[in-house]
Amino acid sequence: MATPSLLLPGQIADDDLRRHFHALNVGTVAAYKLWCYRHGLSTDLHKTPEQRSAERALFDRLRPLPDPAVSRDHNPRRADLIARIFRGELRGETLSDVPSRIRKIYNALDGDEEARDALRRLVLHVEKYGDLFRPAHAFPGLPPSFHNTWVAGLGQLARHHQDWMRPVEAWRPDARKPQRQFQTIARHLLARYHVPPCMDAAWFQGDTPEARQQQAWFKHVGFGQNIRTAGVPMKITKRMAHLFTNQRSARLSILRALRMAQVEALGGFPPLAWSISSILGRSLENEDFWVTVVHFFVNNPMLEGSYVEPIIDYIRHQKFTPQRLLQPDGTFVEGPPSHPSFSVKGRSAVKLLRQVDEWHVQLTGEENIRLEKWEPSKFREFSHTEIDSETGRTFTWTIHELLTSAQLAVEGRVMHHCVASYTRRCVSGEASIWSLRVQDMDAAEPEPYNVLTIALDNRKRTVTQARGRYNLQPFDRAGLAKQRRTGRPYLRLLRESGRILRLWMDREGLTHG
Repeated sequence: MATPSLLLPGQIADDDLRRHFHALNVGTVAAYKLWCYRHGLSTDLHKTPEQRSAERALFDRLRPLPDPAVSRDHNPRRADLIARIFRGELRGETLSDVPSRIRKIYNALDGDEEARDALRRLVLHVEKYGDLFRPAHAFPGLPPSFHNTWVAGLGQLARHHQDWMRPVEAWRPDARKPQRQFQTIARHLLARYHVPPCMDAAWFQGDTPEARQQQAWFKHVGFGQNIRTAGVPMKITKRMAHLFTNQRSARLSILRALRMAQVEALGGFPPLAWSISSILGRSLENEDFWVTVVHFFVNNPMLEGSYVEPIIDYIRHQKFTPQRLLQPDGTFVEGPPSHPSFSVKGRSAVKLLRQVDEWHVQLTGEENIRLEKWEPSKFREFSHTEIDSETGRTFTWTIHELLTSAQLAVEGRVMHHCVASYTRRCVSGEASIWSLRVQDMDAAEPEPYNVLTIALDNRKRTVTQARGRYNLQPFDRAGLAKQRRTGRPYLRLLRESGRILRLWMDREGLTHG
């Protein structure tokens, strides 16, 4: 049997030595001796079991540990392909979806080698640790497009490499969801302070002037400044800034989130804010005018939400949409809008609704003047008699359901609000409208006196609105103008109506919406 010292490279007859070589990941005597030499060990093949055990322990200590943060989606072959793209290779080759997108973004940075290098570092790091190479639509609040993908968002972050606050190599994801991963990497690179999720939309709109403006807003807030000083082309109050900064939805675009904050800051309820922002949350053009429309909706809370879009369509058509004017020769030319000076200031909601309905009749060529009726809801009407502690007179309070469009119209005229807009929802059974009234039973001719109008969401069993005359609430501190219009006796009845409303709600198991 040959001794180990006389073996040719690759020939190992000693079983123990062969197992030792395998443990050290060396295949020949020469490789083993070189490993021992590099680590300051004896190159002799004749070693004790203790010496060989010490060598294996050293090998284990020197072996790099696997990085537990590496993504399970990491693909070394894909990473190598991406690296070749950044070396300027694969210019004309057919590539799969994600590498092809990366090459397109790389080419768009032609002439900016620093941005290209930042993109290379960012993309290769995300390939190893993240899960942002899905071709799916990235931001729900924006339409699908090439720009609205995670990889395209990384490309926009790379354009701002000079403002990166931390090395990209220090980022590790804290969640599996791509949306959360992008949120964290954007803030790792460009924010020291809280940035609301909606502002991520800035990175998924390409390299347009509007996108660059919104990216500047993101950095402004991320650097610790207030959104009020970011140069947003709308008046932002402290209350609005607070609501915007603390909103949590990752599904709203920046402009829509700003519009929602505006409506709620002015006193509008979230459903109204949602309806208005869905239409006026696409642009801030003509903002000085549209903010007056927002005020109009907030000041008319009894206006049913389904009317928001038709009213805005009507206003836009009257004030901004050019007319098509028929010429004597039968051709059309573009003319000015119908009413370029249109304003909602001082305009009655009831009158505006009538104008909107008339406009829709003109558009459809149909007129519907039918009286609408609907079935009663499952809730019971209410009656409560008591002696008034202040006057000593006997009052009977009642709450009645209104069951026709004519009754809603009368209620709206008496109470000076637009409850008639609820007709559609009452017909469908979604909502019901109730009139809270009081009678002075000691009067010569007791007459019911309208005090409060109540709107219910029948399915949720909630009171969504409770408004008195001129949209006063039961516990409003009415201004002087409203006091003059309603009178102090009415204001006292209005305050009492809140207590009566609560008695009815408790009996019917209702809650406030």
